[in-house]
Amino acid sequence: MEITKKEWKPGVIILELQGPLQMGVECKRLELAFDELLRNKQTRVVLDLSKVTKLDSGGLGKLVNCFSRLKTAGGALRLVGTTGMIDGVLKLAHADRFLKAYPTAREAAESFSDSTSSSAS
Repeated sequence: MEITKKEWKPGVIILELQGPLQMGVECKRLELAFDELLRNKQTRVVLDLSKVTKLDSGGLGKLVNCFSRLKTAGGALRLVGTTGMIDGVLKLAHADRFLKAYPTAREAAESFSDSTSSSAS
């Protein structure tokens, strides 16, 4: 699995995942990417899953773990590209209830400013 990191705007990072996200090396790569983000105090993350070819229970567990670590650090995780099998896995595990998915990376990135401004009012 390959991970491409892009900064959408200051404070919002988009990670594009390509390939399978499953137990083992792929999960470790995602964990290390999140370790780096948290070290750099980057806690608003969009995960683009549109090029993920396979998601198993280990991959799902790692997504939930990353969500939880960001939330603990005061941040948030948004998903993009959850179609077909990935959407099915998220719904089956009821992870779609707290892992918010958006149609585009732009909408996901812009949702951060919405949630921060609405929570202030």
